[in-house]
Amino acid sequence: MSLKTYIEFGSFIKKRKKPYQKIFGDLYDTYMLSRYFKDIFNLSLINKKNYKLKFKKLHHRKDLKFNFINFLLLFNGKTKSFYEFGQTLYERIFFMKAYSILLKKKVNLNIIWAGNDISKMFNFFCNNFLKNYRIKVTEKLNIKLLKNSTFFSKGVSLLYEKKNISILKTIFKEAKCGSFDFTVCDKTNAKYLNTGYKLYYPSKNDFLNTIPKKKDFKILFKNFKKGKKSLYFEVIFGEKKRISKILELIDFFKKKYKSNKFLAKNFDLNMKLHDLDKFKKISK
Repeated sequence: MSLKTYIEFGSFIKKRKKPYQKIFGDLYDTYMLSRYFKDIFNLSLINKKNYKLKFKKLHHRKDLKFNFINFLLLFNGKTKSFYEFGQTLYERIFFMKAYSILLKKKVNLNIIWAGNDISKMFNFFCNNFLKNYRIKVTEKLNIKLLKNSTFFSKGVSLLYEKKNISILKTIFKEAKCGSFDFTVCDKTNAKYLNTGYKLYYPSKNDFLNTIPKKKDFKILFKNFKKGKKSLYFEVIFGEKKRISKILELIDFFKKKYKSNKFLAKNFDLNMKLHDLDKFKKISK
């Protein structure tokens, strides 16, 4: 991290700030630790009556739709491990527990929950406070643990890595199936976030070159958002048979919860999925 960060805490009295403490340094992990832990706390309290209230308290509501896909992949995939690139506090486990209660479909939690994160603090938390689960996390991508897994990553975690194109090639090659969101630009680009971290955006052509040409490989895209020089999208990938079953499950839940506007919106049940040709057309 090149940029210094800070955290300020205090009270707000009669529209005036009353600072208690302000600290400076590399504080990304300190801030995010409390944020992710709050999500875990709210997810652990979910039941069929309070799920709307608890879901609304999550820091990023879009995590609901990402983890719905994770739930489907784990429910259907029967893989023995889940691998997350940038696992933070492994909130994924608590999303799966909450979804099992809400959707009345249990996923197997007795699998290996593997991952890598650049944060030593996050890895320490996972290895020491999630001992009821089979946790295996490291600081760098572990290809051995990635192999034959169900994969997930938030796009920002992949964009932190300067060699993200090489990493994506490895993920497509080794994982059984997976999902992630991502952003590409017309040309390679980099910029700093206010959190202090730098993002490395690959070009559209570089991303296209990562996609395997194997006959049994299927990749689908959704939620395209095109900027002046960039393109955001979400990906589901894996063996053709697995992806076909995922499409059947999406259709099943879409019909089952068609009258539940909250779940339909937050789980993106009416998602429109597109093939590789559509991506090529939009990315021009």
